[in-house]
Amino acid sequence: MAVNDNDELVTCSMDDTLRFTNLSKKEYSASDVVKMDSQPKHLSAAAGGLSLAVCIQQLVLLKDKKKVFTLDNLRYEGESGVIHPGGTTAAVAGNDGMIHLYTIHGNTLKDEGRTIDTKSQITGMAYSDDGAHLAIINDKKSVILYSVADDYAVKNEYYGHHAKPVSLAWSPDNEHFATGGMDMMVYVWTVSDADKRIKIPDAHRLHHISSLAWIDENTLVTSSPDACVKQWIIKF
Repeated sequence: MAVNDNDELVTCSMDDTLRFTNLSKKEYSASDVVKMDSQPKHLSAAAGGLSLAVCIQQLVLLKDKKKVFTLDNLRYEGESGVIHPGGTTAAVAGNDGMIHLYTIHGNTLKDEGRTIDTKSQITGMAYSDDGAHLAIINDKKSVILYSVADDYAVKNEYYGHHAKPVSLAWSPDNEHFATGGMDMMVYVWTVSDADKRIKIPDAHRLHHISSLAWIDENTLVTSSPDACVKQWIIKF
């Protein structure tokens, strides 16, 4: 799921579609359905009506609820993808342990051969709201922060999870981000200091942290297969 700047909830599913739901009206229109050629696995939304769908052996760029560009015959299997807030770059995590960077030029995705070798299987990633950083989580139980302005050089690496982290969300302040793991723990990390962190152990007892979201700079929400949604007040 993702929310775009048109106040719409964008979702993808195993029914091979992307759907757009108006949040202010709280209504879903059956006409706002975009059929994919293969099953979508992940999606991202950005300003200007842009959406990116990572499908089986295919990347699809959408604008204003319409498919505008499709990239087929990938040399890897895409697992997830995010659009830079500036709408200029799409970062796609592959099953090859690489982040593949595509330039968004008009209504096209251009492959210029830019990749980042993470030497891991990526389990999640997200750009900060200001576009300055890209954070990823992986199967090696680490969190890696890349500096976009420095050609995606590694800025910091963070360690603490006892099992692989599987969820990631940036705070609106762009200085902190949270990760949730299979170890039932939530960490809130600081961009400028890898040693400064807030740990929430046993956030959801006996279950992993399936998703995270920030309501504001000090309010974090977590969900889990334990059938609970929890709200946390974060004090720095």
